[in-house]
Amino acid sequence: MKSSKGFTLIELIVVIVVLGILAVTAAPKFINIQDDAQEAVANGISASLTSAATMAHGKALIASQTGAEGSVSINGVSVALVNGYPSESSIGSLIEAVNGWPGTADATANTYTLAHSSGTCVVYTETSSSNTAPEVTVETCPDEDE
Repeated sequence: MKSSKGFTLIELIVVIVVLGILAVTAAPKFINIQDDAQEAVANGISASLTSAATMAHGKALIASQTGAEGSVSINGVSVALVNGYPSESSIGSLIEAVNGWPGTADATANTYTLAHSSGTCVVYTETSSSNTAPEVTVETCPDEDE
């Protein structure tokens, strides 16, 4: 009597079906990694803006520039201050000088916006009163078509 070695057709089909089920359940988790990465980039930019504002505020405290208007120099960049924190236009020039990230200042709304290619915007809102830190938010960018 001959002994055969190898797998039967049924065993191969079962293995293929099990691998197919694993692929279908695992693939969406790996596809979602790109969204998580884009969110992490936006949160990193937000933290960078917050750190830059805090650094400028620290220099403003040392230089006694915490009034309604003032200025300090950081890395050779003159930063205009409002209530001891960078103005919307100054935070932009500071971020561009340090990190090379261009953005858009809106003097009417007192905001500075950094747009990411994923459609996520990081918005710095200038402080409106003393002893209040500026607000940095991560949000979906408005469509340019609207």
